[in-house]
Parts: sequence; C-alpha cells; structure tokens
Amino acid sequence: MIWAFAVAAAAILYLALRFRRFQSWVEPALTIVVALGLASALLIWFVDERAPSGEPVTPNATVPVLTEDTVELSDMQAAAGQTKTSFRVTGNITNKGTSPMQSFRLDVVLSDCPNGTCREVGRDSALIVLRVLPGQSQPFTTFAVFPGSDLNPVTAPEWDFGARDVRAVVR
Repeated sequence: MIWAFAVAAAAILYLALRFRRFQSWVEPALTIVVALGLASALLIWFVDERAPSGEPVTPNATVPVLTEDTVELSDMQAAAGQTKTSFRVTGNITNKGTSPMQSFRLDVVLSDCPNGTCREVGRDSALIVLRVLPGQSQPFTTFAVFPGSDLNPVTAPEWDFGARDVRAVVR
C-alpha cells in the first residue's frame, strides 16, 4: 500500500518538472498525498493493534509452582562492601522442588544487637536470577545497601535472610 503513495508522489514530481503549468499545484498535491499516507498508516496501525494474534490462548496452561518451602538458603555470609552502607552477601540456594528454578527474591534484614538488645538497622531486597535444577545447589552473590547505617555504626550485626517470590522456569 505504501508503494501507491510513493508512486503518486513520484508522478507529481515528474509532472512538475516536465510541465510548467503544473508547478503551482505541486505543493498542495504533495501535501494531500502525504496526509492521506499518514492517515492510512494510522488507520492500519490501530486496526492491527486490536486484531487477534491468531495464537490460541490456553487458559489451563500448566505453570510449575515453586514456593519458599521448596528452596533452602545455606552458607549465608555478609561482608562489608566498598562503602560503609553496602554489604556483599554470598550464599547457596538449593532447589528441593520438582521444577527448575529461574529466580527468587532475597530479603536481607540487618539488626544491631549489642548486649542482647536488638534494633533493626534496615532491610533490603535483591532479585537473584539463577537457574537451579531440581535437587541441585548454586552459589550466588549480591549486594545489600542500608542507607543511614553509617550514622549509627553497627557494633554487633545480626543478619536475617529469606527467599520469596520463587519462580520456576516456564516451559
């Protein structure tokens, strides 16, 4: 369809170069051809956007389910990062489920517990994209940042780690 507008524009330009009497009509004629082309492009765009894709939608598609109970965190450690407020978190995750895991969200809570009295310093969460097969373990590393933790220095850090939003590989 676009070729029709290109041919019309080329014909108008040819006629303008060949015949002097047609030169006064070139600008309005080209403006109309371009306007019609844009209008038809917008119409096609809106119509195509609403058309069904042709792929059947299967509402009962089985999506493997993994929960927080089907994964296990182990060997969790936190070490000071480059800045006073960041910490490098390392550990292993084990997939105890029956489906391959694609990702999970790691929740990190830092508390300061001098003399047995704890105060929460901050919380952070990191999305870990890591493919782990059923029955397998994988190491991971991420960073947790606790803004404002440099104002009240942590003397006796206590860490709490948790996994949530565990996602299985969709086949």
